[in-house]
Amino acid sequence: METKNLLKRRVLRDDVAEYLMESILKGDLNPGDKIIESKLARELSISQGAVREAIRDLIAQGVLETEPYKGTRIRTLTKEQLNDYYDVRTEIEALAVRWSIIKHESKYLDLAFLKSCVDNMKFCVDNNDSKNMRKHDMAFHLAIVQAAHSESLEKAWNSLGNYYWTYIAVYYDHAASLLQAQVVKHQTMYEAIATADINAYANCVRGHYFDTDQLFPEKK
Repeated sequence: METKNLLKRRVLRDDVAEYLMESILKGDLNPGDKIIESKLARELSISQGAVREAIRDLIAQGVLETEPYKGTRIRTLTKEQLNDYYDVRTEIEALAVRWSIIKHESKYLDLAFLKSCVDNMKFCVDNNDSKNMRKHDMAFHLAIVQAAHSESLEKAWNSLGNYYWTYIAVYYDHAASLLQAQVVKHQTMYEAIATADINAYANCVRGHYFDTDQLFPEKK
């Protein structure tokens, strides 16, 4: 019975985290919005314990932030923090491609899936579906990391809270045309992987992120 309750609580914890992420991706919750445990528990008709655990997980992933006496909020970020995230993720993904091609001889690379992700991104952008476009974007990069066949590397990548950072970049972006450019850049990354050009991938992965100078224009 105790084990069953623990499993049920773990499922609830994951469901709450997914619910919050979906709310963020849909724009129902925005950077700076406060998350109140008791209110969320009432809305979902679950215990505050499950909500608390989900919030703790999202804090660890960098999606939420908390301060004593101020509560928990959807995380805001600075230009410097976003650049730091881009740099770390670039190193992880470039290493993943190197390992998948050299160490494993592309054994775990699913080129057909990567191509489908790019095609689906284009379809979503053409249909003004930025939410699902971001999901295909993340699926593309996750598949690349998983192709390195390294549990530690995948854990490091997942710990960055990538779905949130992808969302937040789009949130700060006011030029929807940049999303179309993202499709082109992902096509270039796909071609680099398909031709086993490790250096080309390393060069284009850092350049494919949103320009932080455009996301955070200096105030005059």
